[in-house]
Amino acid sequence: MKGKPDLSILPKNWPSGLPYMAIQKLSTDLDPIQIAALRTRPKDAVDTSSMPRGPCALVKIAPISIPSHPAYGQAGLFAAKDLKPGAFILQYIGEVHAPSLSSPTKPNRHTDSDYDLSLDREHGIGIDAAMAGNEARFINDYRGIGDKPNAEFREIWDMKKGERGMGVWALKVGKSGKGKGIRKGQEILVSYGKGFWGARKGAEDSIET
Repeated sequence: MKGKPDLSILPKNWPSGLPYMAIQKLSTDLDPIQIAALRTRPKDAVDTSSMPRGPCALVKIAPISIPSHPAYGQAGLFAAKDLKPGAFILQYIGEVHAPSLSSPTKPNRHTDSDYDLSLDREHGIGIDAAMAGNEARFINDYRGIGDKPNAEFREIWDMKKGERGMGVWALKVGKSGKGKGIRKGQEILVSYGKGFWGARKGAEDSIET
């Protein structure tokens, strides 16, 4: 059908057996209150409905072969073209989920995911790309790789679907000199945030004890 992405064409180096997603999927556990929050447009969210769906021509997945790299033996996401400061790169796609309000004791399979990105803290809504997603799931944290991130996560609004989402943007030019753009071949790096690393340190400490 015209306008639908061809999912038979996967990005190069996409993992075998991992489903590729062109649009985000809503979990069946979402409550009407959570869905209403997801479908209420924030004032500062940018409409990205005109962006093409499917494999992104601006990026490429590549294996990490440098032993000193924190993700050595895994993969990272790199710029396939020069990206200007403040440029939208691609949407972070995965399963949109939240804790079950009807069954509070139901186990949350997203708790320990390394691919779960917070979208709405008030309603506990996140986007998890652990089991399926797009190229954005391969973006690494800058720590141990670069002096600072060259990209960031920012909220978007899909006008066609009437849903909130999360996008990846090259950093804007700032007073501190941030946002010089991302050159072709450079790895796209963000900051996962202190919460991400704090949770994982806590998990490591509990294992050691």
